[in-house]
Amino acid sequence: MKNKASVLGFFLTLALASNCLAQLQGEWLLTVNHGAERLGVLSFEDMGGELQAFVDGGPVDFVLEGNTLEMDVDYRDGGGRLLSRHFTGTINGGSLSGTLVAPHDDSTGSWRAERLLPSAALAPAPVDLSGIWSRISAGMEKVQLDYTGPAQAVVDDYTYLDDPALRCISPGLVRISGWPYPLEILQNEGQVTILYESYREVRRIFLDGRNSPEYFPISAMGYSTGHWEGSTLVVETSLLKPGYVDQAGQPISENARVIERLTLSEDGQNLRSLLTLHDPENYLRPVVRFRQWRKTPATTILEYDCDSYPFYRGLELEGKLDEYWERMRQRQ
Repeated sequence: MKNKASVLGFFLTLALASNCLAQLQGEWLLTVNHGAERLGVLSFEDMGGELQAFVDGGPVDFVLEGNTLEMDVDYRDGGGRLLSRHFTGTINGGSLSGTLVAPHDDSTGSWRAERLLPSAALAPAPVDLSGIWSRISAGMEKVQLDYTGPAQAVVDDYTYLDDPALRCISPGLVRISGWPYPLEILQNEGQVTILYESYREVRRIFLDGRNSPEYFPISAMGYSTGHWEGSTLVVETSLLKPGYVDQAGQPISENARVIERLTLSEDGQNLRSLLTLHDPENYLRPVVRFRQWRKTPATTILEYDCDSYPFYRGLELEGKLDEYWERMRQRQ
């Protein structure tokens, strides 16, 4: 009887584990409260019979025991430090929830995840996005992504000498969208125009049904077209100048596409963007970035002041100018 009970317990445990695995597969909207609210996409994929976890397109260490899960998710703080959060939680039917701790300072927080369902086909119902918006969250800021071999080589070789932002050159759409400076949106029936304080960038999103031109100069902000799915503005951007996702040197190729879903809160005061970077040359799965802004009509868009002299002067004093010029030749 004891042996039979042991065998029955084993198969019961196996069945429970299989059920948990089946429940987890797919995409989840991850909400983290750690100092501020941050959003991300948590996904679980069956890879050769083994479940693998990803956050915002980047792999994470993941352990599942019964209906309890643990995972470590890396991120970069405002000072540029590479840190991590340790998540512990449980599976509760159609949701996940738990607590987290950041080992570097023992700060704690909470998290939850709800199943992400496919977007329904909705008739256009435009809303007014115009106004001045100030960032309240740049999302999870996952650093380690699912690189292809060539992209991993770029990341391994990257140094601060390659960072265009230090030379007062626009770092591009993906990175600027997460910067802390405000932006202003102007809107009419055929176009949404976004004026960024960062690097004085201007972005035009055409809503008149046109396609992205076949031949057009690449640029930091690319060429954007959009349409409404219900009250969500869906924007596709291509013709992007090669750049980086973050200051960690994750590359973006000129064949990349960015899909954004811009959604206004019911009270019209919060604006949320789910940005997805599709770049198969560099990433085995799309890279995701959530951004959130609050309407701040009293804010003034200031002149962006950037002087590249300290960067070059610093290289001269450190004896790194020759290394910089050599790396510039490599980039070309």
